[in-house]
Amino acid sequence: MNDTPKTIPESPPNLRERRYRTEAIILTRLDYGETDRIFTAFTPRHGKVSLIAKGARRPSSKYGSQLDYFGRVSLHLAVGRDLDVVTSAELLDSHERLRLDLDAFGCASYFAELVRHLTHDREENWRVYDLLRKSLALLDQQVDSWAVTRHFELALLSALGYQPELFSCVECREPLEATTNLFSARLGGMLCPACANLDRGGEAMSVNAQKYLRQLVRNGLAAVVRLQPSLEERQAVERAIAAYVRQIAERDFSSLRVRSALTAPQTRAD
Repeated sequence: MNDTPKTIPESPPNLRERRYRTEAIILTRLDYGETDRIFTAFTPRHGKVSLIAKGARRPSSKYGSQLDYFGRVSLHLAVGRDLDVVTSAELLDSHERLRLDLDAFGCASYFAELVRHLTHDREENWRVYDLLRKSLALLDQQVDSWAVTRHFELALLSALGYQPELFSCVECREPLEATTNLFSARLGGMLCPACANLDRGGEAMSVNAQKYLRQLVRNGLAAVVRLQPSLEERQAVERAIAAYVRQIAERDFSSLRVRSALTAPQTRAD
């Protein structure tokens, strides 16, 4: 799997001139007024920032194709009271294939929503930025979107201090045996059979499903991208991690519902 280029150097905000340069990934955009657009972007040094590009919706705007969903861009910004103002933008990577693949676009939307709701404004996190940059590039390269998404979820949780316990029982702390164990989103990890009654709403995980998650945590995406879990294993892994993410964020994620609706097999009435 090819990696994307390293991030460009950033300049910190100049306290005198109130201007700075940063690389960023566009998470959201919103039309504002008659001609402007407001963006949420994630940067390596300044974390999540809110921006305004004045005149971006005009046909002649220099920002028209530069600031689009999931694009990686180099920005010059002026510090504003509520929104920093885009003064110039250079597109580094459009991730154009994401717009041609409904499933990949849905996964990218989910990544953006996770980052928006699990990070704080202007909180530096190079690890999260690098994870988002690489994960979008992998989707753009048509690497297995299911595996990329599971890796993104677990790696993001780890980077933010929420890695679930997958190796020992979260209650009795005993190492897990090679048997069906329960994943408790509420308690933050696996429960052994003796402690499983502590969360009757947990997700039963087969030995292979547990192995998949542990491989992801220990060795990363490269260790699992060629594996082919069964449908039951994939569903259990996906449900468990999605439930844990919802527990941490204290919210549902609209991108998951939309993606499920768009990619679900269509049934035809006779």
